[in-house]
Amino acid sequence: MKNTKEVKAILTAIFVINRTGGHEDKDISLILDYAFRRLFGANTNLLLLACLGKTKEQVMPEVMQVLRADTQYEKYLEGYRK
Repeated sequence: MKNTKEVKAILTAIFVINRTGGHEDKDISLILDYAFRRLFGANTNLLLLACLGKTKEQVMPEVMQVLRADTQYEKYLEGYRK
């Protein structure tokens, strides 16, 4: 698989966005929790704490910071917007 080092950052972004604003999809949450435990040997408790009481708009700057640091998502967006 190409660029597997980006997987954790991408899954983190999806997890956080899914957990904000009271619009959580339980199936997505379970799949992501499973992925963090199986792929990375980690649990999602600290991520949950980071999401408590926040809206998507409040977390997006932090999500984009993670994606900027660990992925080429911004480069993808530049190509997508053209």
